[in-house]
Amino acid sequence: MTNLKSDQIFERQKYHQSLMDKMSIESSSVDTCRPEGDKTLYIEKLEQQIKSLKSIMEDMTEKSKNLEKGFRVKFEEDRKVIEERYRTLNKRMNNIRQASGEAWKELGKGTSSALEDFTKGIKNAISKFK
Repeated sequence: MTNLKSDQIFERQKYHQSLMDKMSIESSSVDTCRPEGDKTLYIEKLEQQIKSLKSIMEDMTEKSKNLEKGFRVKFEEDRKVIEERYRTLNKRMNNIRQASGEAWKELGKGTSSALEDFTKGIKNAISKFK
């Protein structure tokens, strides 16, 4: 194995670990993002979570451009799935914004589930950076 190849592997593993560290923090926040209490606070927590997770995804997308073609193809497949989950999550969040009374809490259950799916998709993509 050439030094260049082993350097690339080392860099990818180091990057993978940094992503795993970020996702560990984000996952704990996702677990606590539940439709309880104040609607505005719940929406703010969701927006913050989504923004943070989207940032990780954008970073991975940028990083993947510098990796070998086979990896980029696999990552692109994951990215498409994650983008679809992101759109679903945004639709659900808009439904919560428009909901009146206590209906938002019921909608929030599905939204929290969509947030978990979005997070799982990102974790799956991160696993490819090994």
